[in-house]
Amino acid sequence: MGREVWVWCWALVALALAGCDPGAELTPCAVDCEGAACAACVTSLPEETVRPALACDQLPAPSRCLGPRVLERCVDGAVHREDCAEDTTCVESPEVACVSGSACVDGVSRCTESKALQVCTSGRWVARACDVACEAAPGRGFCGRSGPTLSGTVRYARRFPDAEFRAWTLDVEPVPARGFLIVSFQGTKVLDSQVTDDAGRFTLKVSSSLGDDDRVVVYAAGRGRDGAVAYAVADPGLPGAQSVKTVPGDAARIWSWSRMARELAGQPAFTLAESEGSGAAAVFDVLGTAWRRMRERYGGRDGLPIVAWLGFGTTWSCGACFAPWPVTAVGRGWDAQVWLPGDSDAAWWSDAMVMHELGHWVMASRGTSPEEGGPHYVGVPTFPGQAWSEGWATWFSADARRSPRYFDRQGGTLFWVDLAARASSVSPWTRPHAEDGLLQPMDENEVAAILYRTATGTPSSQPLYDALAAPVMNRPPWARGYTRHTWTRDEKGALTDVVDTGRSSPCLADFLDALMCQGFPSTRVDAATEPATAFPYPSHEPLCP
Repeated sequence: MGREVWVWCWALVALALAGCDPGAELTPCAVDCEGAACAACVTSLPEETVRPALACDQLPAPSRCLGPRVLERCVDGAVHREDCAEDTTCVESPEVACVSGSACVDGVSRCTESKALQVCTSGRWVARACDVACEAAPGRGFCGRSGPTLSGTVRYARRFPDAEFRAWTLDVEPVPARGFLIVSFQGTKVLDSQVTDDAGRFTLKVSSSLGDDDRVVVYAAGRGRDGAVAYAVADPGLPGAQSVKTVPGDAARIWSWSRMARELAGQPAFTLAESEGSGAAAVFDVLGTAWRRMRERYGGRDGLPIVAWLGFGTTWSCGACFAPWPVTAVGRGWDAQVWLPGDSDAAWWSDAMVMHELGHWVMASRGTSPEEGGPHYVGVPTFPGQAWSEGWATWFSADARRSPRYFDRQGGTLFWVDLAARASSVSPWTRPHAEDGLLQPMDENEVAAILYRTATGTPSSQPLYDALAAPVMNRPPWARGYTRHTWTRDEKGALTDVVDTGRSSPCLADFLDALMCQGFPSTRVDAATEPATAFPYPSHEPLCP
């Protein structure tokens, strides 16, 4: 990328739980409140509309879909954006609306009631030319008769946090494997391939007489706009403790699961068991969701081709981390990598943690990283650049999963952080102090909480994605004057060897400038930052180019 890169990782230090008593009687937005009782303080603000770049009279239509996730329309002379609810998609015909049952997985095909073929492209159903009538099959549509086919459903076994968020559930639960590449083979010959649909269903062309060399293989891999594999989960083939700088060799492979076609013909449920590595399927499910979420927010554009490394029994020098480091492995070149631990903590079940690492990938794909990386700790303030990067990643995890609760398991302990309540299971919540200025050390989770409250104060979080990709956030020097630091930590976590490089680097204040300069309501930003007592961002005086 023509610049120095850093690894972004997550580490934990266990501290005592603190925060407001949820049962206490507190005035909304009370200065002394930092816990669950204050979650409602952002709901009592006066209405103030986001002012997008286009005015109503400049919109191409009174209402439109700004991608499959966001509906944009004029109401009383003002442009309003709103995010479609989960499992709904913005459609423009017969009228612009968020419609349930229309969500799709890229690459899946279907037949309409009029026997026309549609293919899911960038989250929308798009008509494809068909010389003959479309023939429907489970999870698929064909132009005319397809010949012999095999249909089934792919599921994988996974675990979730228990009700108290103290451990993984004892029993596994089968869930649909959506968006997985699935291929039928006769020996080494590829007969057909497709992508499993939202319910994990598939239909593949097979040979007319199923034999011992006919098989079906599910891959933890997804395609980009050009049809080539663009994201995948792979086993590095490197057992034990490893450095992230170690390049996987010939033993590395994309995770896959195979069944005899004859077996599936008799029992069409293709279930990936935990003993077969269904944890890798869980990681791919999150990776696929992140890929789709980013494309939805950025006009259908692909992110950096990325591989996530997960080997059961393999651990990494960074714990769990991301870096935009190119690598050639498992048959192709990748522009970015995620490393995930395969130890007894079974952190691969944490969709929150995996999505956090992919939040760094979103920033690398569409924004500019502050390039401050290294160990960081729950409840411990760090440098503004790292706090901004990690805070964005945690907020993206919350927004993509539609949950304010982050959770992970490290060192045998499952812990959680609640962005809505500004509360943590392992440490006091560390707030900034107004008198310490915009470039003070920050707790990354406080940054994430500010972003969370900023986004939930309006009907759509799209303005935050727009601000990340805004030109002012992607060219130095950044207006607030922060410069990148390097440092190390001793075994107790204390900072050592701190060096100010003098290189301009973005931070939270720069991002809020980009947001405000695009017309975001100042009252919503103030409600999230609490400038008089906490983070002193001057929403009335953003630095605009």
